[in-house]
Amino acid sequence: MTTNSRSLRSLTTALSSAWTALSGDLRRLILIGFVEITAVNFYASLLMPYYRSLGYGSEVAGALTSVLQVVGALVAVGAGFMADNLGRKKLYVAGQLFRCAAVGLLMVTRSYAGLVLISAVRGLASVQTPAQSAIFASHTRRENRATLYGLYQTAAQAASVVAPLLAGFLADRFGVMASFGTGLLLACVAVAIAVPLRDGTQVEPAAKEAESVTPVVEIIAPPARETVGKRISRMFKENRPVTLSALLASSLTNGLANGATNILLPFMIMDRFSSAYATVSASQAVGAMGTMLVLLIGGRIADLRGRRGVVLVSGAIFPLLMVGIFAVNALWQLLAILFLITMAGNISSPAVSAVYMEAVGDKDRATFAGLQMSLQNTGMALGSIAAGIGYKFSSFWSWVAVIILFSLQLPLYALAIPRERGK
Repeated sequence: MTTNSRSLRSLTTALSSAWTALSGDLRRLILIGFVEITAVNFYASLLMPYYRSLGYGSEVAGALTSVLQVVGALVAVGAGFMADNLGRKKLYVAGQLFRCAAVGLLMVTRSYAGLVLISAVRGLASVQTPAQSAIFASHTRRENRATLYGLYQTAAQAASVVAPLLAGFLADRFGVMASFGTGLLLACVAVAIAVPLRDGTQVEPAAKEAESVTPVVEIIAPPARETVGKRISRMFKENRPVTLSALLASSLTNGLANGATNILLPFMIMDRFSSAYATVSASQAVGAMGTMLVLLIGGRIADLRGRRGVVLVSGAIFPLLMVGIFAVNALWQLLAILFLITMAGNISSPAVSAVYMEAVGDKDRATFAGLQMSLQNTGMALGSIAAGIGYKFSSFWSWVAVIILFSLQLPLYALAIPRERGK
């Protein structure tokens, strides 16, 4: 039997046993994630060409995206703190309801003021994310956490492969409102699926988490009340401050780069190739496909070999592949480059997710996730505005800045992720 065959068999066996051992809540979270990402793609993948159809350029698109990220940044820290203190399910469902409201508003307004309001409501939907991250982590153990993150993210990316293509087809054939309406329907379905979800917190054993045989989840009383500042201060004292600081700096850097990319890529496609909804959404589908193919592999490698190696190798290769964007002369070439870039960049995504959740104890996970998300959203807000303005002056130098920002994550992860014994 070849090495590849043994690796594939090991991955299949691990996934089969992991799925069988999943709690009902964790399976429900994976299903909700699939439905939610499908819903989001039915409207978010079409927003850039939709803005252009209304007569707005890259600078306006950047400003609207920045509003989304600024609001998300403002609510994230408070959302994580409230989730750890008041209950995670409440915040989780609240974010889902804001998402439904955003799509509903998108279907009834076309004014600039209305689009700003929609972006703000979409930002409020991020109140869900810290609670979601903490709930997911509480249902996993260290030895299988990256694998299960890979499973969860693969399901989400599978939705991101199909949904943008269907959304683009519906928009070009029946009008963009058909796609928005489908997104609203699916967002409501996700809320219904989330209703039975338990609001539990993992009870950590006195020994190391890895010694636990199965994740233990039960309803417990909220911890003693703390202010946000005191909780964050204590969180840094009880954990490795260098690790937390480097991870948060990486979140800011990643946000800057991704925020800029989210503006540069669709406008590059619309200006050089086509403004059709299906064409723009196809690039997102290709990127999602590249990501989907490597997440499970990356998660399994991270659990078996350690987080550090897969994260650093990915962080070194990914920016180098991005240089290929400058050689693109045809749409198929751009899609091929995107496919390779997303494979190289996202194979480490499960490992990175695990690293963030393992940096602090369970009682602080939603708070740390909120802090991390706040900095990432802040970066995305600044990156979106900068890219929207910079694209008008020089697409080339805007892409150079993005590549440099992505490259900066490598030394930060090297500082944040310790070497693991025997790995």
